[in-house]
Amino acid sequence: MSGKRWVKRALAGLLAVGSAGGCTQQVFLDPADYRDAVTGPLPPGLENRPHDAVAPSPVDRLSAGPATILDPDRPPRMVTLQECVAVALEQGNVGSQAPTNFGFKVDTPNQFTGQGVTGSDAIRVFAIDPAIVSANLERSLSKFDARVISSMTWQKVDEPTPVQFVSFQQQRDAAQFSTTIAKPLPTGGTAGITFSTDYSKFPSQAAGVQVNPNYTPRLQFTLEQPLLRLFGVELNQLSPNHPGSQVLNLGPSGGQGTEGILISRIRVDQQRSEFDRQVNFLLVNVETAYWNLSAGYYNLYAQEEGLRQAFEGFRFISARVAAEIDPPQLADQARAQFERFRRQVYEARGQVLEAERNLRGLLGVRSDDGTRLVPIDTPTEAAFQPDFYEAANDALANRPELLQARQEVKANQLNLILQKNLRKPNLVGFTQYDLTGLGTRLDGRAVLDGGVPGNALSSLVDNRFNSWTIGLRFDYTLGARDANALTKQAQLNLARSFFTLRDSEMKALEYLVLQYRQVVQAHTVIGPARAERKALQVFVGKTRTVIEIGRFDSAFYQNYLQVQRDLAQAIAIESQAVANYNSALAALEFAKGTIQQYNNVRVSEGPLPPWAQKKAADHIRERTEAAIPLRDRDLTPPPGGPGLVGGAPVGPPAGSPLVDALPPFARKREPLPEGLPEPRPGDKKMDPPVPPPGGGLGAVPRPLPAADAADTYFRPAGTVSLPPPRGTANPAAPPAAPPAPFTPTMPPVPVPPSGGVPAVPPGK
Repeated sequence: MSGKRWVKRALAGLLAVGSAGGCTQQVFLDPADYRDAVTGPLPPGLENRPHDAVAPSPVDRLSAGPATILDPDRPPRMVTLQECVAVALEQGNVGSQAPTNFGFKVDTPNQFTGQGVTGSDAIRVFAIDPAIVSANLERSLSKFDARVISSMTWQKVDEPTPVQFVSFQQQRDAAQFSTTIAKPLPTGGTAGITFSTDYSKFPSQAAGVQVNPNYTPRLQFTLEQPLLRLFGVELNQLSPNHPGSQVLNLGPSGGQGTEGILISRIRVDQQRSEFDRQVNFLLVNVETAYWNLSAGYYNLYAQEEGLRQAFEGFRFISARVAAEIDPPQLADQARAQFERFRRQVYEARGQVLEAERNLRGLLGVRSDDGTRLVPIDTPTEAAFQPDFYEAANDALANRPELLQARQEVKANQLNLILQKNLRKPNLVGFTQYDLTGLGTRLDGRAVLDGGVPGNALSSLVDNRFNSWTIGLRFDYTLGARDANALTKQAQLNLARSFFTLRDSEMKALEYLVLQYRQVVQAHTVIGPARAERKALQVFVGKTRTVIEIGRFDSAFYQNYLQVQRDLAQAIAIESQAVANYNSALAALEFAKGTIQQYNNVRVSEGPLPPWAQKKAADHIRERTEAAIPLRDRDLTPPPGGPGLVGGAPVGPPAGSPLVDALPPFARKREPLPEGLPEPRPGDKKMDPPVPPPGGGLGAVPRPLPAADAADTYFRPAGTVSLPPPRGTANPAAPPAAPPAPFTPTMPPVPVPPSGGVPAVPPGK
């Protein structure tokens, strides 16, 4: 009875171990999360209807079409940088990956490689890559899964025999059933249990047959283990395939084309680092594009202000020329100045539209949705002096590119260990233990009448017939040239990857030096650019003083035209300097590898936690909608000026050091004058330009904040009045009263009684 209990327990234990040997695990997502994240956006039937045509996506008509420089007006959509980042992470594109050319989208759709199409930079595409590589890890682990091999054969034997072999039976019915459960072991060996039953039935006239028909059940335990090559857990985690078993006739197992388990795990980490790298590029591109769009609005604002001043100046000079107070060439110069600014306004509009298109491309938003993106975040202007060596340590520790290089060195180290082991001889030890039974049937009594064995399975459990086998098998290739060559290649690849790592670290440090200097430089140039703009504004403000004391002449006016151009350029340069500083801060965090922390972004895998199930873009919008009304300003239009489109002010928030004004696209537009009205010498007040049909530009700007006295010299809605010098007359013309000074639609620049620095208007 003890033998029977031992056999039953051993059989039950091995069957349980063999059945659990697969150890199935989830690949990378639960089925429900997989459907929501991957297959949810796919069209129905995409996986099981390959013969259907893949139709082009329909282009829905969202609006009247994309904006152009002649039709730029669209309802504003005020966006913060945080919302742009959230939208980009959800559906955007990575954009340019040139370290010195951030902020631009990639317009190339894809490339054909001969065996597939690639080239997309969508974040949704890159998010799937880590899951694909994680599936390769599961394929590598599959080499240790238990295997079930089962077979059933039937045979009929009826062969003629010569007389001298009459004692041999040549007629019989035969059948064989066999089932093997084999479990590849982590040490490289294989454990197996095989249950088989042979059936034979001989003719009744055959002599010497005592058990007919007969069943021969057999239970066989097998253990095979390599002793030199591929012996041990670590080596079998490095090897792509399990060595298999020759005793059980099992070939090598494992996923085709995969690497060892430890190396596959390194590949998963490298792919995750690659995804982090793509996210880093996306973040720095979105932030740079955001600030470039903000600077583009300021540039357009400056050009429009220059255009208005040039137009009013042309009208005034034309009136003086008609009155023969000034020479005719002054009118030509004024007209040229006006046309120059008009061209620059068109170009600035195109730059704004292109900057918005770049930002939209990075966000994955179409440019013809009928709205225009208006940045409303205040740029940072506080000086930041980073510690270079602390930043260098962060860069070497956090840059995803360096993490990938270090992981490649580790993979080559493990591969070298594997190749050295494969040079050893293949010495395998194996053992088998068999239990055999015999009977005429598989059920019923153990012994029939006459002492004939009955139940063959009962005979098997009695363990009366058993045998065992122990053996060794040796295999070695003389010279081992292939194994030695692979070892040499592994050594060279290890050295190559190490040198690559050191070179990558040096390049990362040098790139950090570049961004470190850019931060300092970008902030330093803001001060001179602002001082230049203020100095030019002071000149514009003092122009009225010069005119009031009667020292206006042609040379002075020519200099004034140049200062108009310089002032518009200075405003654009100052705004671009502020944008460059904010972009440089983002690029520095990118160089340090900490831009995700800088933007409060964290990459994780699997389903979102319960409190973050809501879409990021909707979540951000809910939080910011309550704060946006706080940025609203007085909607009352200035005297004599048109109102706002939709009554919603947009653009830079109040208190900006550059301009406290509405961005140009937010203002109601009047056609840009094509034909200039003829001046009337006796006019007391110049009328605003008559808008010709066709469309153009007209804007209602707002004055600068009174940060200091110099900021009050530039009046976006007003112009500098240029009255004729006192006491002058035109001898070639009859005496006539000089034209009255031009009265702008907004109060002119105030001038103190002393003629010095203009006073700051109250409330400004």
